[in-house]
Amino acid sequence: LPFSGRIALSDGIGPVELALEGVTCRVERGGAFLLGRENQVTLLLRNGTRNFFESGEGFAGISLGDGTSLCVDRGDPPNGGVPDGALTASGRGGGAGIGRDSEGGRDRTSRMLIRGGVITAQGAGGGSGIGAGKGGVMGPVTLLGGTVDASGEKGGAGIGGGLGAPVGD
Repeated sequence: LPFSGRIALSDGIGPVELALEGVTCRVERGGAFLLGRENQVTLLLRNGTRNFFESGEGFAGISLGDGTSLCVDRGDPPNGGVPDGALTASGRGGGAGIGRDSEGGRDRTSRMLIRGGVITAQGAGGGSGIGAGKGGVMGPVTLLGGTVDASGEKGGAGIGGGLGAPVGD
């Protein structure tokens, strides 16, 4: 059910797989979904579900810390007539939709892979839709499947760098 809290993973927990089945998380301050540092996170989007994350000023909707990798994939095999799971993430004030926060550091080891699902990501204030927040950096972003709609704002790319923020391959 919708709630006004946040989801935050501890640093250094290593590989973790989370199945999302209709999570809504909006916060006025800070990050809605913080993946921590030095983690390998897989998000599985269950068929027919919608998941929404919106963060506060300067934060990505789904925020990757230094050295964290994120893989987004469908959670179930195709099921005739049941749509793939959906994920919508919005950053504010320079944060990416999915990726790094505004001024997200200089570590380029964070990386992202999208293999499935229906993804909508919107950065704000110079943040990219998927990738780096304003003034931060991001490692490689790879798209292998799914349906992706990503948009940045005020100089932020849809997929890639935020304003003044380089991204890997």
